[in-house]
Amino acid sequence: MTKSFWQNIKKPIVGLAPMDGYSDSAFRRICKWVQPNIITVTEFTSADGLFYNAQRVKDKLKFDPSEQPVIAQIFGKNTETFVAAAKICEDMGFSGIDINMGCPSKNVVRSEHGIALRKNHPLAFELIEALANATKLPISVKTRLGWCDASDLSPFCIGAQNAGANMICIHARTYTNPYKVPAQWEHVFELKKQLAIPILGNGGILNVKDGLEKCKPLDGFLIGQASIGDPWVFLENQPPLTLKEKLPVILQHGEWMIESKGERIGIREFRKHLLSYIKNTTHAKELRSQCARIETLADLIEALKLIETMG
Repeated sequence: MTKSFWQNIKKPIVGLAPMDGYSDSAFRRICKWVQPNIITVTEFTSADGLFYNAQRVKDKLKFDPSEQPVIAQIFGKNTETFVAAAKICEDMGFSGIDINMGCPSKNVVRSEHGIALRKNHPLAFELIEALANATKLPISVKTRLGWCDASDLSPFCIGAQNAGANMICIHARTYTNPYKVPAQWEHVFELKKQLAIPILGNGGILNVKDGLEKCKPLDGFLIGQASIGDPWVFLENQPPLTLKEKLPVILQHGEWMIESKGERIGIREFRKHLLSYIKNTTHAKELRSQCARIETLADLIEALKLIETMG
């Protein structure tokens, strides 16, 4: 993969946003199975963990070839570990590397990672430059409007571009208002006029149609939370499916979770996905208890059989 990947890829770009605890290999595969034309991004992964060869951290980056193009997202604040992470990501066959400079989690911010790097532009640019120079892979940055407003958005993104970023994705909210306020797209549209590299949008996008309307001036968008329990959001003209019609996809998702994590861990982690699949359906209340207690693939199959009988 070359540095021109983001420039050359067909526009508008549509992809699955990185979501810690959700956008693992099985979920990326299921989204690609529903819509093969999207890009996918891994859960955010510690560059320090990769540097110190932590197998648990490396396991977060495992992917199936069907997920391509798949981007590895890393976070940290040390150029040495970023350079080491770049080599690992190259060797694993990723299509690109994304730097998380937008996570608002208190633990992440306390460690001076994620959105905290917006308060230290020189270090942020040093990290981008070190990574860009260490790999042939394209480098992207995922960030937010800013800390409490968008006053530093343009200088930060211009600096990121100059440091070697090949694409920037903006979550159109701030650190102080991370999720429960409307996205402020006007700042991202203005930024687009100032940069030569592609700009993607993220934040509160419900489906492809919604993204095409909200992000029209941009080069594309990533869909995050709306895809949990509903990978069909990536289809532009998808008629509503009944829960019964969704069962083959739900079963395949569970099987891929087991394939990647083993039955015990895979099924337990799949519970939250299963509950999301049945959320807001006619029989959700009756099904919730059984779905929350599944322990094995056999339990999952029994739960799906029950769903099928309920129509």
